[in-house]
Amino acid sequence: MKVRLENGLPIAAIEITHAEKTMILENVLLDTGCATTIFDTDLLVEIGIELYKSN
Repeated sequence: MKVRLENGLPIAAIEITHAEKTMILENVLLDTGCATTIFDTDLLVEIGIELYKSN
């Protein structure tokens, strides 16, 4: 993984694979102090990753 600095922030491209579909997210902020990971859910729908509301 190549990390580049943009405006002083570490940015990388990552590849996500789900159900034999792959996509590359080009501008992912690397935040080592964060307790969670957040991705654009509108993009992930393209490879079959969707959020579901629990009842």
